[in-house]
Amino acid sequence: MLKDIADNIIQNVKISNNITLVTLYNTPVSDREKIFEELAGNNINLDIISQSPCFGGDITLSFSMPDADLPKALGVTADFKGEKNICSNNLVISFLGQEIINTPGVAAKIFAGFSKCGINIILISTSDVSVSCLIAGSDEVKAMKMLGDNFGNLQ
Repeated sequence: MLKDIADNIIQNVKISNNITLVTLYNTPVSDREKIFEELAGNNINLDIISQSPCFGGDITLSFSMPDADLPKALGVTADFKGEKNICSNNLVISFLGQEIINTPGVAAKIFAGFSKCGINIILISTSDVSVSCLIAGSDEVKAMKMLGDNFGNLQ
């Protein structure tokens, strides 16, 4: 099933190692812009960004970045209200293809491929041309096998 989209839809697979996921809980929505401005001002390049639905004044923000930027990010976020959860040593695997937007079920097949290998996807981001999945670094061997079996022609 995953092999079908590997042959026809996915044109490239990009792997980013040593990724940290930062989650800020109970963050006032009014702080969102300030947090991202300060991260950018400290030259911290973010990848996947996720926000919980905003039904009131507080949100949950999650974002991924290189492990090396964690000390700077902790300094930036120290002054903001809310609890933090930090999870380092992850991978982001991005599946790229111009026809993703025109092909229903691509994400479902990618998720099924991870699930079949016993890999939990921690965070997901999609666009018109990509599906990115953040997984624990401890699942790297299983992920490389899954990618080799299904996307060997791209590596």
